[in-house]
Amino acid sequence: MNVVAHKSLNLCPMKSILYISSTAATISIVLPHENVDGSPVPALFKDRPPDYHMFLMFILFAFLGAFSALVLQHRPRFGKIFRISAIASMLSALAIVLNAVALWFAGPLLKHIN
Repeated sequence: MNVVAHKSLNLCPMKSILYISSTAATISIVLPHENVDGSPVPALFKDRPPDYHMFLMFILFAFLGAFSALVLQHRPRFGKIFRISAIASMLSALAIVLNAVALWFAGPLLKHIN
């Protein structure tokens, strides 16, 4: 019973990352976009298109890492590598979104100060 509980604790974060990353990718498609240099970019990232592209890459890496960790759960060494990469990619994507949100709200405030 202890082994089953231990496996389910390892799989729960990977399932969560899998769901969150697929949801984030879907939401980024549905958000209102603006054309910046000929490519559509969500309004949140309109001043920083490279940040949007990095966000999409990290979401993709998080999805692939979590999916690979779930598929290779019977091979602990490879599963651990993919779990670590999925968690690191998800945290990086979260940091990019928090940075964009902070600049989104602080940008107009900084313009009024100067």
